[in-house]
Amino acid sequence: MIKLLFSFFFITSFSFAQSSQWWVFFKDKDCDPVVALTQKSIERRAKQNIALDIHDFRVCQSYIDILKSFELKIRHQSRWLNAVSVSIESYNVLHELFQLDFVYHIQPMKEIRMNKYLPEFSIFHNNENYNLRQSYGLPYGLSFNQVDMLGGVDLHNAGFLGSGMTIAVFDAGFTSVDSLPIFDSLWINGQIIDTYDFVDDDDDVFGGSSHGTMVLSTMGGYMEDSLIGVAPESHYMLFRTEDSFSETLVEEDNWAIAAEYADSLGVDIINSSLGYTILYDDTLNSHSYFDMDGNSTIITMAADLAASRGILVVNSAGNSGNNDWYYIGAPADGDSVLAIGAVNDLGDIASFSSRGPSYDGRIKPNVCAQGVSTVVSDLDSTIRVANGTSFSSPLIAGLAACLWESRPDLNNMEILNLIQQSAHLYDNPNDSLGYGIPNFYEAYLFSSQLNYEKNNVKIYPNPFFKEISIYDYNKTEMYIDIYNVSGLHLFSKKTYESCIVVHELEFYPPGLYFLRINNSPEIYKIIKINEE
Repeated sequence: MIKLLFSFFFITSFSFAQSSQWWVFFKDKDCDPVVALTQKSIERRAKQNIALDIHDFRVCQSYIDILKSFELKIRHQSRWLNAVSVSIESYNVLHELFQLDFVYHIQPMKEIRMNKYLPEFSIFHNNENYNLRQSYGLPYGLSFNQVDMLGGVDLHNAGFLGSGMTIAVFDAGFTSVDSLPIFDSLWINGQIIDTYDFVDDDDDVFGGSSHGTMVLSTMGGYMEDSLIGVAPESHYMLFRTEDSFSETLVEEDNWAIAAEYADSLGVDIINSSLGYTILYDDTLNSHSYFDMDGNSTIITMAADLAASRGILVVNSAGNSGNNDWYYIGAPADGDSVLAIGAVNDLGDIASFSSRGPSYDGRIKPNVCAQGVSTVVSDLDSTIRVANGTSFSSPLIAGLAACLWESRPDLNNMEILNLIQQSAHLYDNPNDSLGYGIPNFYEAYLFSSQLNYEKNNVKIYPNPFFKEISIYDYNKTEMYIDIYNVSGLHLFSKKTYESCIVVHELEFYPPGLYFLRINNSPEIYKIIKINEE
């Protein structure tokens, strides 16, 4: 014990000069369980058959109250990590915290740096020649290539524009999104449904940086004959997690808490155009490429936990391909994160696009999209082009929303796999392009032929509005019971066929219900929704 405490004092005293930001991890959640999830979040879990678990319970308030008696500032609390992030002014506080019987571990926040590689922008003028194509009423203008390269024009023509899907955008700021005409349709139709600034701790995200403005425009922007976003009918939540004016130790803190918040609100997709690499001048408080193994950084752990909650996490691979770092950053290294590299308009790898593999040898990036001369919004109500995996990532995220709209019965990892399988190098991936450039229309065609079933049982549609059909191909007689979320038995129904159509729930309120077939121990979750 003496040796352990000596090591602790040595580490804290040595590293304190570099870091006053720390994570305090707790041993348990032995308190009254409190789940803070919206109905939309619960419905997303139910649709994907993801049960609530210990990660959904809040951190014990009694532990937080005890910490407040010390000389420290509590920044955030993380139910996923069962930890709080704190700011302290003396390492003596760390020693006192270490003596608490409910404290499991204390570690400094690691120093990470956002890769801000953004070459000079080129501005398009109105007299430029471009390929104007009308599809599904969409005049893509200059943005045609970045959409069409991914099969997005054909997917739009099939009627899928991201309707019913919610995308959380993590970025450094969204300057003028509240006033630029390119975003008018989002505001008029109520598609921007939440904003929060995790840097300044308020809900004003419309400053700080124009980086998020450009990112959002590739998904939700609408300027006829100039730029049509890939998911113009999706809903958006805008979260500022990065302070572009300074380099601090709290970006991983902000990102992780934003991911938990997004989960609690029920988002379907996270797009993070924030790739973090490492500083070498602080070996104690910094990571290295060895940590790009999918399990080491707080940000990556949070990204994978978000995926385990049913969220599709899409992240830029990074812009380090032509500098000393070279490899992907965090959280693109996550094994459940769809990491996106950049190509030019011809499909050739961009020199700056970060390369794989992950340190443990997995294919990274997963897929690529246009990140050279990507058409984005400018702040003067026109458009321009920009370079970076920051802009290839939202192209994939937005079209993933359109694909998921076409198959709402699939889960997030099935959508991820469909995207990879549609890519042109799927059978022969490499460390530059990953599985290659996906074709979302081909993924849609392939998915329409799939019939995902469990134990020969198919329930469709789920979620449903008026009626839902239950098939059991092994039975010529079926008997079902329906329960509400409190476990109260609502009704039973029987048929002498292999299919039962249930319309009795039409006049019940929207929400989560449970289905049992033939008294089997298997319980199926079904979701009733409001008519759109």
